[in-house]
Amino acid sequence: MLYCHCEYMSTTKEQRLQIRVDPSDKALLERAAAASHLNVSSFVVQAAALKAEEVLAERSSIRLSEEAAAVFSEALEHPAEVNERLAAALRHERKFSWLD
Repeated sequence: MLYCHCEYMSTTKEQRLQIRVDPSDKALLERAAAASHLNVSSFVVQAAALKAEEVLAERSSIRLSEEAAAVFSEALEHPAEVNERLAAALRHERKFSWLD
């Protein structure tokens, strides 16, 4: 029986992405891919996809499921009331600082 790698792949990749890089960048990507036990293509696609998700998550518009949108709308229409316990907590000095 002849082994066909395609038989064991969950999806077939039909699109091609071509990029040009400096030799030093290519060497860096090759070292990082080897350290991650991935080929360079997989490493680059994985890294680029993670960055793309990060960039898109920072956009001002977000998509919600129908259920999440209903919960969000309900929270906007009926905001929680600030009780004395919460007000007291907000008056205390913070022991942490926000990272910007």
